[in-house]
Amino acid sequence: MENNRRQILDMLAEGKIQVEEAERLLALVSPDGEPQLSGSASSGKEKSASAKYLRVCVEPEEGAEEEQPERVDIRVPMALIRAGVKLAAIIPSSSTESVNEELRKKGITMDIGSLKADDLESLVDALQDLEVDAKNGQRKVRVFVE
Repeated sequence: MENNRRQILDMLAEGKIQVEEAERLLALVSPDGEPQLSGSASSGKEKSASAKYLRVCVEPEEGAEEEQPERVDIRVPMALIRAGVKLAAIIPSSSTESVNEELRKKGITMDIGSLKADDLESLVDALQDLEVDAKNGQRKVRVFVE
């Protein structure tokens, strides 16, 4: 990993790549998905250190009568979500429409070509203070970032 980082910084120093490309490459080889330029020369964005997981919990409501109450507790590492966004970024533009069509067949309407790592970080930052609670008398659903 350190060798890859050194090679990227050498290419930057030699003028073979631009700063933006170096940041993108450093983010790809970095274990936490963030560019790690030496010193304080990074892009100035502070990573959301506290955002480690996207959490989805489904629990029976207190007092709800069920013989076998079902509980769901899903904890998705934010690193996995970040990696998915990075992988989406390398899908060739000629293939994005076929990927989008397959997603639509599964009921997911989105443009995979519009996913950007910067957008994800902005969303994660916005989610820091957000907690969604939904109740229907039988179940309580909570979605939050921890």
